[in-house]
Amino acid sequence: MVRIRTDGEHVARACDGIEVELLDLGRRRDRRRFLDVSAPLYRHDPHYIEPLRLERMRFLDVRRNSGLRDLEIHALLVRRGRTSVGRVTAHIDHAYDRIHGAGTGWFGFFESTDDRDVAHTLLAAATRWLVAKGAREAIGPMSFNTNHQCGLLVENFDRPPAVDMAYNPPYYERLITSFGFAPMRELYAWWIDHPDPLANPKVARIARIAARVKRREGVTVRCGEMRRFAAECAIIFTIYNHAWCNNWGFVPLNESEFDHLSRALKPIVRPELVLFLEIGGKPVAFAVTVPDINTALPRNGRLLPLGWLRFLLARRRIPHGRLIALGVEPAYQRRGLESLLFVETILRTHALGIPRGEISWTLDDNVLINRAIQSMDGRLDRRYRLFRVALAP
Repeated sequence: MVRIRTDGEHVARACDGIEVELLDLGRRRDRRRFLDVSAPLYRHDPHYIEPLRLERMRFLDVRRNSGLRDLEIHALLVRRGRTSVGRVTAHIDHAYDRIHGAGTGWFGFFESTDDRDVAHTLLAAATRWLVAKGAREAIGPMSFNTNHQCGLLVENFDRPPAVDMAYNPPYYERLITSFGFAPMRELYAWWIDHPDPLANPKVARIARIAARVKRREGVTVRCGEMRRFAAECAIIFTIYNHAWCNNWGFVPLNESEFDHLSRALKPIVRPELVLFLEIGGKPVAFAVTVPDINTALPRNGRLLPLGWLRFLLARRRIPHGRLIALGVEPAYQRRGLESLLFVETILRTHALGIPRGEISWTLDDNVLINRAIQSMDGRLDRRYRLFRVALAP
């Protein structure tokens, strides 16, 4: 049995030499140590791209990132001797509780060596804390909610992750399920590859349908304007929270959370790929696609001292994109606007020399969106899985 101490040194020792340490993510040193766990685990993985260190340090700063204000976060690190071999967060999301009811706890940021003792020690410590907080179930990995990275990659490890998508070794699923977690939901990542979109009969057919929808509904399509960045973000913020409100597990973005996400994306946004649909001058839908900068970033996630130069030289040759968010006001859903957004995105990315990329992620039960993607020859490329375990007090 591993006991988590909450006194001065925040360390518990197990008989097999594993030490569990409780970290304070409000301290810069502890955030660095928490993030440092991952790099050695992926040293020999050619597809791993370390998330940008500067962005992750800011995001995890629980004292300054007001977007995390609704979360209680319990960050744990496991060591063997002086070597860090695993990490995890357990958290309670009070915003989720207000909408869906209390009783659910979460785990995220899971990393571990391929060692059942290490993984089970982490998950046991995390779930004990959740039980103490009154949780009756634990779900994850979720870092920290559906507006951030979530799900465990369980299918197709043969290419790097798209920008801001999770990535992990295949053995993580075995470690998590052997503890007692069972699969509960799947998230889909789709791949689109159209060197000449209108030469594809499926895309051409949907384009014709989309043109009729555009005329019938009186839709105007416009691109985002960087000089009006704050105003454009406000439109996206409103539509996003309305459009996603009925999706499983959704927690509305608060303004601080959205501000952090939009500032992180601003340097890579191409206004031609931020699309708005307007009817009668009113914005009713949007789609945001970004170049997949993971193909240009340094693998260690550090832009200093030379990473910036490498990124600047490579970013104009980025061959992939990621459709990162799409939303339609509820009153305008099921009227063909989703397909119109997909077609416009495909044609505009192609015009910019980005003929392929990922649409991610979609829920497994989002039949409307999934069928729209399939209708344009989208291929289900990756699956991410969420796991659940019941907790006993």
